[in-house]
Amino acid sequence: MSGDRPNELVDRAYQVGASAVATPDAAAAAATVDRRGTLRALGTIQIVLGGLTGLTAVGILAAAATRTDGMVMGPGLVCVVPAVNLLLTGIGSVRIARWSRRATLISAGIWLGLMLLAVASMFIDGRFGMGRESAVVTAIMLPPMLVALALPIVLLAVYTRPSVRATFERQAA
Repeated sequence: MSGDRPNELVDRAYQVGASAVATPDAAAAAATVDRRGTLRALGTIQIVLGGLTGLTAVGILAAAATRTDGMVMGPGLVCVVPAVNLLLTGIGSVRIARWSRRATLISAGIWLGLMLLAVASMFIDGRFGMGRESAVVTAIMLPPMLVALALPIVLLAVYTRPSVRATFERQAA
């Protein structure tokens, strides 16, 4: 019996089907999907948000220029950094510049961490802070902050995809 050949049905049962194993061609095809449209759309969103943040910074700095104590200058300068960052990474994404993928990933990671700290501080401040007034501020500020968490999450999810990396590398070559 040891020399008997199994029949055709047994052979087919032990063979792995083509749909069960990703072939190198299928993996290569997934990495070669062109994501330029997605990158340009996200870059445009970054540019628009950077422009709005820049306008906010200009307004705050203009208000600070009219005051003599300079108390508003700090928040105005704090708005300048994200505005410049969003504008630069957005322009780089629209142009599919190779450096913009890494810059976007780094800045989205930092932004996500800062936003998580801000949301957490609202809850901590609400528990140990001023009480009722703090709860009102939290109720007003929490929805926009949660929406602001969406951009870095989307950027991190999209820019870490192999097809996006391949699009940047093809464009740079």
